[in-house]
Amino acid sequence: MTEAIAAGLGSSTHAALRNRLSNDAAAGAALPSFNVVDFLERLTALGYDPRSSFVRPVAAELAQPVPSFVDLQASLRVWAATLKNLKSEHIDWGRYLHQQCAHVFADAHDLGEPEERTMGDAVQRWYAGADHSACLPGWGAMLDGHFFRFHPGCNDLYFFRSLPLSDGGHVQYTSAVIAMPSGDNNTQDLLASAETMAGIFGWTATRLPGWNWDSSTDSTLLLYRPSMSHAERLRQWEGSFPRWLLENQRHLLEGAGAARRKTIEELVRCPHVPMHVRGFEEFRDCYLKEDVPTSQDDRPGDFDEICEQLFEVWLAASPCMNGAG
Repeated sequence: MTEAIAAGLGSSTHAALRNRLSNDAAAGAALPSFNVVDFLERLTALGYDPRSSFVRPVAAELAQPVPSFVDLQASLRVWAATLKNLKSEHIDWGRYLHQQCAHVFADAHDLGEPEERTMGDAVQRWYAGADHSACLPGWGAMLDGHFFRFHPGCNDLYFFRSLPLSDGGHVQYTSAVIAMPSGDNNTQDLLASAETMAGIFGWTATRLPGWNWDSSTDSTLLLYRPSMSHAERLRQWEGSFPRWLLENQRHLLEGAGAARRKTIEELVRCPHVPMHVRGFEEFRDCYLKEDVPTSQDDRPGDFDEICEQLFEVWLAASPCMNGAG
């Protein structure tokens, strides 16, 4: 483990890291940034399988599809073989079958609602966010903007669950993602890489080839889920910083300057803002140091300072939070 940690901190060996840290300490230098990909690669080279911690098994009876799903798969095969290139109504029939497969799959695996069932009825929708209960240092390096793609090269299908708001409305977060890579994207190396990247992000991965409903015969269905349960997310959501921001957004934006307005709007939109934190230093470590835009022009220069001010206002408005941190 010490050798893998050394690799993550940019040193070839543990001894080299100790020597480097001794010299840096004498010079007053900060600890090097941690590269989780190098850390995992060194673990693998040493004979360990870090992916085993990122793969969540499913119940034995769900490893193979339920009968109603098998019937839908058969109908899709008929559509793909005989109807796909005919009249437009047959294209609609194929779209309907795909949607039904997603609905049955979601029900069977208790994933929440497929995306098209939840369109337009939420105050805010967050696409896949880092699971702060399980993500590893360095997860932010895998973001494209605020977005994380589980399996580059293929379309992802998202599922959502709801979190309540005080006024009776709700927000939605991504509770599962599936990908069905085929062809060059379906190699063992790419599947394993996708599982590892999901694990760094705090999500688990399950391969369910029997549940695939893509028309390509070689595709493998990959089910990605956050490590945190919905019950635990509901518990953290109660009284959290992101809930307070969203519910008080209008008031916070009144009279706000451009920098403060831009900061609040980004925090409300971003799916990676942690719900569990009760102190700003923890917020800085698990969010601000990770979710950094590729161009600093995307954020006000005093973004962190404004975040800290907002955090202080939230703590002052939440008596039960006072003294926590």
